[in-house]
Amino acid sequence: MDGRFRRHDLVTIVPAARARQAVEVLGDEAWWPVAEVDRLRRGVIDGVALPAVVSRQEPGLAGLAVGFASPYRQEGNRLRGRAVVSPQAVCLIRDPYQVIAESRCTTVPDLPVFGVLDEAWALAAAAGLPCGVFGSAALALATGLPYCHEGSDLDLVVKMGPLDAVEGFHRAVCDLVVKSGVAIDVELELPDGAGIKLAELFDGGNTVLAKGFTGVRLMDKDEVRALDHRYSLC
Repeated sequence: MDGRFRRHDLVTIVPAARARQAVEVLGDEAWWPVAEVDRLRRGVIDGVALPAVVSRQEPGLAGLAVGFASPYRQEGNRLRGRAVVSPQAVCLIRDPYQVIAESRCTTVPDLPVFGVLDEAWALAAAAGLPCGVFGSAALALATGLPYCHEGSDLDLVVKMGPLDAVEGFHRAVCDLVVKSGVAIDVELELPDGAGIKLAELFDGGNTVLAKGFTGVRLMDKDEVRALDHRYSLC
């Protein structure tokens, strides 16, 4: 896929291609209101084009695997779909770091998750770690649609840096969770683009699961620690 795309990227598909795009609804389609399924398939809600989210790529796909999410929820479940699109049909790519940067100039709803996002972003900046946002908060920031609610959690990604800075950020995030009551899930992006759960890196185990663009692998934590020399040289 020529390196253009990464997991969690938000991509906009040109309208003509989006109108022809087949979208598979996840789960039992009949459980959802027909009108909401139709809006997800058309890819436009209240005049706003829904971005697709780049997924992990499976072998043999003739295109880019993406997911679609509607702001609509039923009994706590969000309406979602998936598709395989032509990379040539993508007209805009926003990675999690761009989404959070753009949010500095965006008016957001008065919800706990957005206040916590500001605090977490400041903590990452103080630690010298580039920080991005994905999940429902990213979709809300990118579209202005009501993807978030009072109980929404927060999904963040930070780029690898010196391990002492990464660990300090992890502790600060844990304190922020306790203070705010908002659940925060942080991925640490490794130099090859794979992501590992920050909480797993600092738990009592010996391995972490690394999720990449085309697959997952189990890594020994010593492999992650060995990367520290890249960031600790004077």
